Amino acid sequence: MVSSLVLGTGFALTGAGTVMLGVLLPVLSQRWGLRDDAAGFLFFLQFLGSSLGALLTGANRVHALLVGYGVLVASAGALAFAGPILSFAVFFFFGLGLGMAMTATSLLFSDRYGDERAAILERLNFAWSAGATAAPMLFLPFLQKGSLGSLFFTFQGMFLLLLVWVFFRERLLAPVMRLNSIALQLQGPAPLLFLLPLVAMAMCAVGVESSLSGWLTTYTHRADPANLGWAALATSLFWLGVMLSRLVFSTRLLAIIGRRNVLLGALSGVALSVVLLMAAHAPVPIRAASGIAGLFIGPLYPLLLSYILERSPRGWIFSVAGLGSALFPWLTGLFSAHFGSLRLGLVAPCAAALLMIALLPLSLRSSGSSVPGASPRI
Repeated sequence: MVSSLVLGTGFALTGAGTVMLGVLLPVLSQRWGLRDDAAGFLFFLQFLGSSLGALLTGANRVHALLVGYGVLVASAGALAFAGPILSFAVFFFFGLGLGMAMTATSLLFSDRYGDERAAILERLNFAWSAGATAAPMLFLPFLQKGSLGSLFFTFQGMFLLLLVWVFFRERLLAPVMRLNSIALQLQGPAPLLFLLPLVAMAMCAVGVESSLSGWLTTYTHRADPANLGWAALATSLFWLGVMLSRLVFSTRLLAIIGRRNVLLGALSGVALSVVLLMAAHAPVPIRAASGIAGLFIGPLYPLLLSYILERSPRGWIFSVAGLGSALFPWLTGLFSAHFGSLRLGLVAPCAAALLMIALLPLSLRSSGSSVPGASPRI
């Protein structure tokens, strides 16, 4: 119980770390003179590092946690001293540490709670989204004072505490948990082609999520340049919607409605909310659309993950899915720089939402679980 609580808290902290770049982006872009395409490339490097971190996570989940938190301690400290050039490399390693820590934690919980995987992953991702929701408002005092170094050192200290916990506590459970994860993999993972539609949907889900969360502060700030605090609120409202929806679907309601029906409703809502964001021209409608988008996108990735992990409990799934979080925020920045409008840059997450809707029938057919209310099992 204590172990799950501490690891869940660490997962919430990785949520805050993941959204940090998006919240700081208006200040960093102004301080370093970054165009939207260069800022988008920062997102690309961080999430590319995160995908690589997921790929490097093997059967020994605790070892991956140690390495992941160790990289986060080093890179968070380095961010306090990095300039506009060095920051590109440091954000890559920061993402690498996040990817290893998040993937190892998710797989560790999946190993421990196989029979309740869907609900447990919703709860774990609720903790992650709670960290992401609180982060923009918690970052605001650092932004207003211009003391970003203090923020980075705060992250470094908290990641160091988690590293110490994993080293002295989680290693005691490592032999048992490693045997459990090996047993799951020996059951025979599904062929790659069998999983492709689901993995493609997972790529799009994290792509939409990271694109919106990464660019919302900047998008709102450009509609109201005088108030950075209200701009950061849009990102908090997005993650509040994500957190609330994951909280709701971590209960028995998920089994009552059925994973398939939740996916259908969520996908339609995501596409509509991105269109609303593109149509909004004032801060208040943007913030409202942000919260709506979060509500619909919240359950998507954990549900898709529950389908995938039933068939292949391996780190490469997180790596491939995470490529969407590297690709779509970068495309958003590229489109924005090319067309001279961040509004048109949102075409990228909108296209990802439409692609998910197109892939849904094929994904559910390949998953072999098209019965509403079917309970996840392994």
